[in-house]
Amino acid sequence: MNGVKVFVAALIGAALALGSVYVVTSFFSSDSRLTQGSEPVVYYTGDPDAEALLVAAEDRRIVEVRAIANAAHYTNATAGKPYLLETGASYTLVLTPRVSPYTIKDLLSISPRDFVRQPDGVYVLSQNIVVEEGASLELSEAGLDLRLLSNPEAFVSIVTLGGSLTISGSVDAPVRVSSWDPETASIDTTTEDGRAFIHVVGGHAELLNANFEDLGFWSGMTGGVALTGTELADVPEVEAGGVVPEGNPEVYGEELIPTDGEAGVIGMAPSLGGYSYVTARIDNVTFSRNAFGLFITSADGVTINDTVVENSLVDGLVLHRDVKNTLVRSTMALDNARDGFSLRRATSGVDFDNVTATGNGRNGISLDGSALADGPNATGTSTGVYGNNTVSNSTSSNNGRYGIEVLGGTNVLVSGNTLQGNVTGIVVSDGAEAVTLKNNRIVDGGAQGISIRNAGTDAQVVNNVIIGGETGIYVRDAGGTFDGNQISDVSSHAITLVGATGDSQIIRNELSGSGPTAIDTARGSDAQLSANDVSNWTSTKPLDVVLRSVFQPLTVLWLILGLLVLFTAASGVGRRRGQIVHPYPAHAPLTTFTRGIVNPDELLPKSGATS
Repeated sequence: MNGVKVFVAALIGAALALGSVYVVTSFFSSDSRLTQGSEPVVYYTGDPDAEALLVAAEDRRIVEVRAIANAAHYTNATAGKPYLLETGASYTLVLTPRVSPYTIKDLLSISPRDFVRQPDGVYVLSQNIVVEEGASLELSEAGLDLRLLSNPEAFVSIVTLGGSLTISGSVDAPVRVSSWDPETASIDTTTEDGRAFIHVVGGHAELLNANFEDLGFWSGMTGGVALTGTELADVPEVEAGGVVPEGNPEVYGEELIPTDGEAGVIGMAPSLGGYSYVTARIDNVTFSRNAFGLFITSADGVTINDTVVENSLVDGLVLHRDVKNTLVRSTMALDNARDGFSLRRATSGVDFDNVTATGNGRNGISLDGSALADGPNATGTSTGVYGNNTVSNSTSSNNGRYGIEVLGGTNVLVSGNTLQGNVTGIVVSDGAEAVTLKNNRIVDGGAQGISIRNAGTDAQVVNNVIIGGETGIYVRDAGGTFDGNQISDVSSHAITLVGATGDSQIIRNELSGSGPTAIDTARGSDAQLSANDVSNWTSTKPLDVVLRSVFQPLTVLWLILGLLVLFTAASGVGRRRGQIVHPYPAHAPLTTFTRGIVNPDELLPKSGATS
């Protein structure tokens, strides 16, 4: 009896324990592991506080230069000639509008003390340069080696304010632009005290056959090479006030200091207005070891061809905001600390064609089309999403997290790409709609080859080839049409649908591999399955899968009830096999207490026996 009780108690305890295992296992699913990512804990080793202050100081310097440039234009303080501004630890040379571009020869003439050609042919620039609207700076010379002062005391920059910048060499002898510390006779690898950079604001840039190395710090604008623009309506222009005095004119109270043939010196003043979108052509350029390899925002009509962005301290190529009608072709992002190619919100009409993203710390290619706001906000920003972006004929491999990520947005095409060795091949999430994934090849996709989560139910996943990994296509709270995909050598499910998946259609797919089921829709909405080839699928159910399928909550309940019935029955049988108690023992016949009538011979001893 006690043994039966112990057995039943043990069995019930085991069932409840397995039920708990089932819940815990469901919680720690492969999808939950994916959300953790694999971004390095530390990818930027500078000084955040110090560098942020330096960025703010640079912003103030540029605002002041824009203000004084506008005032100088109205007062004719410089008579239309280049001039110098006192800007903290170094001067800023302002190149004023003229028809012909400023060249290397002009810089040698205007700033002989701060733009110097060394005996070995290297040029060292030790002052800031600002190119005004209507002016252009052209640094074009085969094999030009331009080094920008960058040390603990000061760093310089080349900035255009609506003007144009051309830096070009030849295919065989590209231009090289880098930071430079004269004291150590080496490049500057420290960002915490700032580092030389190039920033094109509005206007146009042409970067051809050139290498930009070890530039920039902390922000996108100061990150190395930045192309940015602002709309004219954003900031009102500053109007000149007062009467221009005779003699040496004053501009906002600071005297213009005349010089003998060289540029004069002007003090600083308040803000100036903005400039329009920037345009650019970038061809056969390498960006190496910059903070941000190449940062672009508020741009229209940018083309990038045959370019390499590598070993950036943050992201490789960043298309930040309001970038439109841009083509990135035959370009590589290699070994950058975070994303190789990063397309941020408020960006549309961008085409990545035949690009390569390899060995980046986070995603190979990221496309974020999310809205800038999700409701009423202080600036009245629209809640609309962005899209019309394309990634085609490209390769993304061995990145720290995803090969390609589509984060929100609409009308996104990912076609003809090869993805290999990433934690997940392609991820679509955050409400992305009208996303088409077709003709992609995903090898060794890790946990999931294609993952669509918390997105629209109109995805088109067509004619993709997925080889290896745990689950070929994983869909959660999203859906669409999954047609003609070839999935092989997966170890869990070929296609899994979980949650609210709408009227999804799974048709004409060729599925092979091994696992509990080829198509798992038990946890999702009704899906239409048709003409799928699962003839080469090997169904396997490991012990934990079997136990989880058996010990469902209702199964455990019925099992307990059944065991209780068996226990009760077993207890009854035990009582029947023991002594039977008469219901009326006092009324039993007397004969029941004796042996009744017996043969006397059976009671007497046998003859010859002794008593």
